[in-house]
Amino acid sequence: MDWAGHMDAGREAAASRTAERAVAAGGMVLLTLASAQFLMTLDSSVMNVSIVTVADDPGTTVTGIQPAISLHTPVMASLMITGGKAGQVLGRKRAFAIGCVIYGYGSMTAALAPNLAVLMLGWPVLEEAGAALVMSAIVALAASNFARDQRPRAYGLVASAGAIAVAAGPATLGS
Repeated sequence: MDWAGHMDAGREAAASRTAERAVAAGGMVLLTLASAQFLMTLDSSVMNVSIVTVADDPGTTVTGIQPAISLHTPVMASLMITGGKAGQVLGRKRAFAIGCVIYGYGSMTAALAPNLAVLMLGWPVLEEAGAALVMSAIVALAASNFARDQRPRAYGLVASAGAIAVAAGPATLGS
């Protein structure tokens, strides 16, 4: 094999390693996006079926906890456009990361809530503000991380994670 042949073989090996890294990175991105979709959807599903249990923890009633559940969707929906704009201004990855942190603080606040007021701050306010950033970024991150021909598969897997979470929420409470 001549010098040019060695160069071609080296280029092919480098291209192969680059392609393998791209596939691995794409898999990690897809796993992250699908996990975020699963978590955001599971949160809604679990709260709706665990209302009696959740009402006991902060010492309130089912009627008292109902506003927290009722505010969940409108808060997130009203912040989705703002979340999309934040992703545009801050960058999709940064908005996704900030949303995850806000969501995490909201989850911790809701989990440790000693009363209804703190639960209301944690769950429908902080969690859903974070979720609006995350959910807005998921679609944009899928579009920017996958080639046009790979996007339907990526979107389908992310959407499937959400569908599984809808079913998993009530199932986790039954056990």
